[in-house]
Amino acid sequence: MNQEILLLNGSPRGEKSNTLMAGRALVEGMKEASGRTCREIELGRLRIEPCRGCFGCWRATPGKCVIQDDMREIYEAYDRADTVVVCFPVYFFGLPGPVKTALDRMLPVMLEYDGGTELHRVREQYKGKRYLFVSTCGFQSCDGIYDALRAQLRGVFGPQTPPLITVPQAELMGSEPFAPIVNERLAFLREIGRRFAADELTEEMIKKAASRLIPIWSYNRIVSSKDLFSAQT
Repeated sequence: MNQEILLLNGSPRGEKSNTLMAGRALVEGMKEASGRTCREIELGRLRIEPCRGCFGCWRATPGKCVIQDDMREIYEAYDRADTVVVCFPVYFFGLPGPVKTALDRMLPVMLEYDGGTELHRVREQYKGKRYLFVSTCGFQSCDGIYDALRAQLRGVFGPQTPPLITVPQAELMGSEPFAPIVNERLAFLREIGRRFAADELTEEMIKKAASRLIPIWSYNRIVSSKDLFSAQT
């Protein structure tokens, strides 16, 4: 397995994504700690069909999807990576469409279901890869926003569920007046990346990443005035 990081950007904002800022900060920390290189892929620029549920990747062509589209770019990068970082915003309590579509198309990584209690059995050549999910939201806090997503990740990964790093009040990340506060949080995310690479990430660090950037009353006043959002359109 190659020593490479794969960063999947699932934001429709592309290079302007708040979450991409967070994802890149985490990856920078990983690179500093491990010396790895990083391959970055923007999901929004790819044409990826939904999974057809044909299970050809289990039977007709084991380990290979029968659909010939841009998902091949992700498969190739995934094969070379030992660490996968997936970053995306949460707008409505779940994965954005492009991320969910790409995740569904990772079915070839799994062995055919054999009727047992283990629902997702990873093929031998893909064992040992590490995963990290990072997401931002524009809400005043992360409380209750990620419950459905965490349940989904537990369903997919089971006992090996990867960390989910979340940051609230993310609309501040594109606002110059709040740059010092944002830069401090990004620096902390780089430290999280370093600690993750060293297998030293703690629950306390994950909770700190999810803490508010500014007091709720101040953020609510800014959002309700619409000045912040108008400045970013």
